[in-house]
Parts: sequence; structure tokens; C-alpha cells
Amino acid sequence: MSYLREQYEKAQQLGKPAFIERPYFGSPAAPAQAETNASQIWGTINSGYLIAYEYTRWWKESLALRSAAVLGDWSWLNKTRVRGRDAARLIDYATVKDTSKLEPGRILYTPMTDEAAGLKWLELVQGKLGTKAELTDVTPDYTCYALQGPRSTEVLEALTGRNWRDLRFSRFRQMDDETLVGRQGVTGEVGYEFMMRTDTGRAHELWRRIREVGSDFGLRELGFKAQLVGHTETGIATVIRDFLPARGTPEQLKRMMRFWMSAEELAAIDWDVREQLCSPAELGWGHTISLQKKAFMGKRALESETPRRRLMGLEWSSEDMAELYAAQFRDGSSAPAPDLPYGQFRVLFLKVLNNGAPAGWASGYAYSPTLKRMLSLARLERAIEPGTKVQVLWGAFSDEPVMRIGATVRALPFIRQERGKKLA
Repeated sequence: MSYLREQYEKAQQLGKPAFIERPYFGSPAAPAQAETNASQIWGTINSGYLIAYEYTRWWKESLALRSAAVLGDWSWLNKTRVRGRDAARLIDYATVKDTSKLEPGRILYTPMTDEAAGLKWLELVQGKLGTKAELTDVTPDYTCYALQGPRSTEVLEALTGRNWRDLRFSRFRQMDDETLVGRQGVTGEVGYEFMMRTDTGRAHELWRRIREVGSDFGLRELGFKAQLVGHTETGIATVIRDFLPARGTPEQLKRMMRFWMSAEELAAIDWDVREQLCSPAELGWGHTISLQKKAFMGKRALESETPRRRLMGLEWSSEDMAELYAAQFRDGSSAPAPDLPYGQFRVLFLKVLNNGAPAGWASGYAYSPTLKRMLSLARLERAIEPGTKVQVLWGAFSDEPVMRIGATVRALPFIRQERGKKLA
């Protein structure tokens, strides 16, 4: 068993005490990342993985995503291998998309429609369907390094000495005996993901090579602090940050939220947690659902639903934001200053008002260094159109005052999507 897998399996024992029986550990790229992580801070994610927090300055990293290229680490994302005679049937039933035309070398993006994620999700589906397939958690066995940005293809070609411009979006091919490269990503930019085996013990060498080659093209490493800015700019809803996973009853979910909120924040919630449970259509993924399929997990519920809200963008008033920050330097109480940026695993849903009446929820706020504006996503009543002026209620996370921040509704994405454009 590899060291990384051994550490990963220990870290998944969530009932055991952290730092004693449940470890934290560096990602496959950690030896190379430690050379340049100027912050000397490491964030933890997925029950163990340590991710470098800030390599240079977060706004420089965010700007590089839109002007040159970035290299980010998503190796912690859950990965499951499915094998056996019923593997194709299981995957087809587990996804809202039609997989019958899926060919080797293609990547299929699909939202999940129920209680769990990754391996646990597939085990749940297999139990209901009664299929026989071998399910293996291979999360620690492969990297997921993301090379993203308008110059990412140039970096990849300089790295490999090969032409990659014919590789279409959501396709993958072998780079070498140990590494697959997929044209993929959620930043909105042209980008690639590197899936390299970790049992070689050389995965950190790949990270270092990409960084060194990319330096000629303006590449920056993307730390954990800046990662989610790109999600907001490109209109991608992220679990926990923009909606809650439907894991168990509302009472069970509220207990789970203790991992994502402080006790005083949790006590201050004055809304039902079911408000933040969303269907794919409400999050902008309605186009991914193949209702013509004979059967799939959750089909009956999706056929009968009419989502009351849709995912939109909010551009927050710069004047109101300036006033909010100015209030921090005056005597007396004030709504708190926003944490910039803030991460994926902090629950923060903000009420939105339209003409004084509740209109939905804002989430995933982020200052965009590229657009020089405070932005957020929002799940708003479907009748609300782009250009509408609304208000975001900022504050009251525990005992703080509330400030009303003006905002303008925008169609998503804030930044033009380039990831699927033809390169050759």
C-alpha cells in the first residue's frame, strides 16, 4: 500500500481524534508546492488533504487565470473506479444524462440528485438498483492538477512537445504511460486536468515541471484562497458554498453544518435548512437532464418539479461596499467587513430583498480583481430579470448589525465562457 493511500484511509475515519489517529497529509504535489507556498499556510480539505493557501498574493493569482494561466490542485476530489458486468447499467442509472452514446476518451459531466457523493453515492444507487459492480475509492491514487487560462494550451504544448489543439472540450487522451490529460475545468477558461498515478512517488515532479515551463507564459500557482473566485466569476454553483448537500433529514443536516459554521453562527440561523436544498434546474444545470431516458435516480421528482428560483448573478454596489468598509474605522457598531476571499466550506447564505419582499438567497460572494467589483451568485424568484435592483442583507451572522447592500441582477456568467471554444 502506498504511503498516500495509507494516510488517506486513516483520515477517512471521521469518528477518531484528529492529529492522533486521523492524520492530515500533503497532496501528491506537496513537495513541490512547499517550495513556493509563500504564505506558509496550508488549508485542509476532504478529511485530510493539505492544500497550499497562497503562493504569491491571491489577487495576482486570480488575475493570472484570466490573463495568462494558473496551476491549481484538485487532487482531493473524490474519484471512484467502477468495474464489472453491471458497471455501464449502474452508471447510466446514477446519472441524469444519457450515457448510451458515451465513447472511450470522453468525459461526462453530471449533477447528482440525492444524498451522498462519490463512492457513497454509487453504493446508495447500487443498493436501490440491485446491480453487481465493483466500486473502488481511488481518490489517493491519482492527481488532479488543473492547468487553466488563455495560455494553458501553449504551456501544455511546451511541456510535452506535442500539438494539443485538436483535443476538444470534455475529451481526454494519454500524455504518457502514467498520465492522462483531459480538456476540462470549471473556471470558464480553456484548461486541462492532469490525472497522474501517485504510486510512482513522482507526482510532485509533474507539478514542478508545469510550473517551470509555465513561467515563460506568465503562469502562477493558484492557492486555496483564490480558487473559488473563478467559480463565482464563471457562474458555477459549489456545494456548501452555494447550496447544501441533501444528506439525511433536516435535523441530521443541521448537525453536519457544525463542520462549516461556528456554534454561535449556527444558533443565529433563522431559516429552515431545506431552503438551501436545490435541484439541478435551480442551479443552472437543467440542460444536463435527459428526461427522455427510461429510468434514472430521481427521474420522477425531476419530471414533476417546477423550480421557483433560478441561478443568477449579483453585482454589489461599489458605493455601498465603500461605505461598509469605511464604517469599520468609525466608533460604534457596524456590520462586519467581508472576508476576502472566503472558502468553500463556510456556510453563508444571505437574504435578498426585491422591493422590500424576500426574493431569494445570495451566496458565494467574491471580490473579482479582474472586474474590480464585488460579485455573488444568487438563487432568485424566476420572475426577476437581469437589470433588476435588489438588496442583500449583510451581517447578523451572530450578534452583528445588518447592512443593506444594493445589488444589480446580472445574467451569468460574469466573464465570458471560453472553455469549450475550438482551438483547431
